[in-house]
Amino acid sequence: MKATTLKKAALAAGSLSFLAGTALSQEAVSGAGGYETLTINAGKFNVLGIRLHEPQVVSGTFDSQTATSLSDADVNFTDVLTAGARYLVEITGATASEGTVIEVDSWSNNDLTGLAGVAADDATDYTIRAAKTIADIFGADNSAGLTGSAAADPTEASTIYVPNGAGFTQVFYSTLAGFNGWLDASTFADASGLPLNYVDGIIVNEKGAQDISLVVTGMVKTTSTNLPVSEAFTYLGTAYPVGSTLGNSGLANSVTGSAAADPTEADTVYLPKADASGYDQYFYSTLAGFDGWLNSATFASGADVELTSGIIISQNGTGADFNAPVTPPAYYEDL
Repeated sequence: MKATTLKKAALAAGSLSFLAGTALSQEAVSGAGGYETLTINAGKFNVLGIRLHEPQVVSGTFDSQTATSLSDADVNFTDVLTAGARYLVEITGATASEGTVIEVDSWSNNDLTGLAGVAADDATDYTIRAAKTIADIFGADNSAGLTGSAAADPTEASTIYVPNGAGFTQVFYSTLAGFNGWLDASTFADASGLPLNYVDGIIVNEKGAQDISLVVTGMVKTTSTNLPVSEAFTYLGTAYPVGSTLGNSGLANSVTGSAAADPTEADTVYLPKADASGYDQYFYSTLAGFDGWLNSATFASGADVELTSGIIISQNGTGADFNAPVTPPAYYEDL
């Protein structure tokens, strides 16, 4: 496991530590693994992203696709994937679909099935990893320490908001006998296995009096990622645990900027303040003398501002859906 370069940057940032020679370093996996500590501020709505990931399960090259499937004649997915789990297919080949992350819940032999709006080119490379779940991130027994409810009452417990395409699935922790564990706040169904896609930002409303340090473990992703911006305010994860800034992320290539350095006509990137008291807002300007990332309030340069784990992109520009490709810092290539 080669993690020297990133480890030095992580120590400087003070936010990430790396583990060598542990269970994260599996025989079929290359790269760096470690842990990141995220602060959940008490009494606030905290926007967070998952930036360390499950190990890769399998990699290969897709031979063909249909409107609802992807196929690799060299891999029997029935043998390598676990039924009932959600997996994330990452397109890594240098094609138009590079960086796309596809959620997969079903497969048969050489085919990944049940896909809608597949966006992957033939003969493109891919990797597959399991999606992390609520239990993976917060602990099956709430080891993260979020405020629960002894009465299975979601109004008195901390709430995790997970984007679902039509709003949010709300999850809370209950200690009531017969209803103990992570529950869907609407249906009270077991939510411990609710999968989390790392391209999405999640919101945690901690109702306790003490801040919580949430430790997330996993592998570092070293390939590009397409963040799907599909709503007026889209909550997104930033994929890479340390070193990503507005300037080196590649976001400028996809967001709508302003030729007049006017934040009201550009897409806005919201970065949560460290204490979750609000957001610092940034936009991209192409006006000569004011070109680059600017703070929407002060017009100070934002190029070197580090991306928080979770961000919001507001479509002040065209309002149309788009993919926002982000790339890892250059030194990730050494991992």
